[in-house]
Formats: sequence, structure tokens, C-alpha cells
Amino acid sequence: MTPFQRTAAIFDVDDSLLAGNAGTIFTWYLYSQKIMRADLRSRLPRAVYDYARGRLGEADMVALASKAHLGLSAEELHAHARRCFERHIRHRITAEGLRTVRRHLLAGHLVVVASGSPQAIIDEVGRFLGAHQALGTRARFQGGMVTDELLLPLTFQEGKRDRVRAVCTPHDIDLARSYLYSDSVADTPLFECVGNPVVINPKAPFRKEAERRGWEVREWRGRWGDAPEDDALAGAEPEGDGFPAEEWRSWGG
Repeated sequence: MTPFQRTAAIFDVDDSLLAGNAGTIFTWYLYSQKIMRADLRSRLPRAVYDYARGRLGEADMVALASKAHLGLSAEELHAHARRCFERHIRHRITAEGLRTVRRHLLAGHLVVVASGSPQAIIDEVGRFLGAHQALGTRARFQGGMVTDELLLPLTFQEGKRDRVRAVCTPHDIDLARSYLYSDSVADTPLFECVGNPVVINPKAPFRKEAERRGWEVREWRGRWGDAPEDDALAGAEPEGDGFPAEEWRSWGG
């Protein structure tokens, strides 16, 4: 029997499979609970403000979110990721996204979740979904502690494509038979590799480009948990600094 029928289903996480941005939510969690190191905590509001106004790019925020864990041990990092996922992320997984993951699992395909958000929180998303592989932005550990060095390639643009190829190759996956579900124009290098590109919840410019290329477009809106909007991204503000919640929402898309 051919492993995984030589077919992968690759799921972007942020603003597609998930109603929100996992890295944003996890960073907010570390910030609001005052787990983040004080020097990084003092810099974060300005960085989010600058990103919302186009002064910093998405790659800058990917790197910043991953460095928010400095000073934590591996054990502490994963414990906080589990707690954040259960409290603030699990109910945000979209109903149609969850159904689509399950259809691919039942079909025997290799299911991969891939995101620029930190590896620890993407591990929790992948574990909940039963994915075979979870790819996020990885920090180097030294002596059991998180460092400020990120492992390359980042799971972003061409780096995301290359990491997906690396996990597919040992299973003899044919990307021409495979699926990608993503909202992001940054995933164009990966969209161009797969035979079944599906664009989820695109913003207007990317919707136009997807339609021009003949890529399928779908809307995934309803949350499987059908839970109330009860976290800071729904309108409350993080403790302590009067940092407006709309800035977090603008980072989260």
C-alpha cells in the first residue's frame, strides 16, 4: 500500500484553520500574564503599534513572537502553550477547517499544519487535530532554556515551502496530487507547488489574484466550539499598560 496515497493536505493555521492568529494570542497570553521577560514586554506595545501602521513587516512579527519566550525553560514553554491553547485557541478552530482536516485523515492523507507562529503553540494545534506533522517557527534551546536564535528556514514564504517539502519527501508525497489550504499571499510559493490550491478567507487583493490564477476560494467562518468571545482579542485590554486591544486585533488580522 502506498503510504498516505502519495498525497498531503497542508493547512495554514492563522486566519484560516483558526479564527485568529495563534502567535498573536500566545504572545498576548505571555504579555498579559507577565510571563514575558520585562525588557521584551516593554518593547512589545511599540512593535505591535508599528506593525499595525505598516512600519514593521510580517517577518518582523514572526521573529518577535518567537523571542517572547526568552528566559523560559522548555518545560515551562510547553506548559504555557498547553494552557493558552485550552483557554484561548481551541474554541477558535473553524468548524469547516476541522471537518476538512478530518476528511483528509479519513482519506489516509498526510496532514500537515504549518505556520509562522511559534512551534510550541502550533504543536498544540497539531496535537488537537491529530495532524501527522506540525511546523512552526523554532527557537534554539541551550541548556534546556529558550535562546533568541531562530532555526532556519523560518516557516514563512519560501522557507515554509521548503519545510513542507522536507517533511513530504520521506513519504514519497507527490505535491502535484496534494492540497494547500491558506488565506495568505505569503504562501504563494507553496500554492504554486501543489496541484489542489484552496484559498481560505482571502483579503480582497489576494482573492482577485486567486481568481485570476483559477485557484479555488472558500470561506471558513463558524467556530467549531461555538464559544463566546471571551479573551483579550475580543475587546478586553491586557493588564498593566493601557495597551489598546485594537492593536492586538490588527496584528491578528
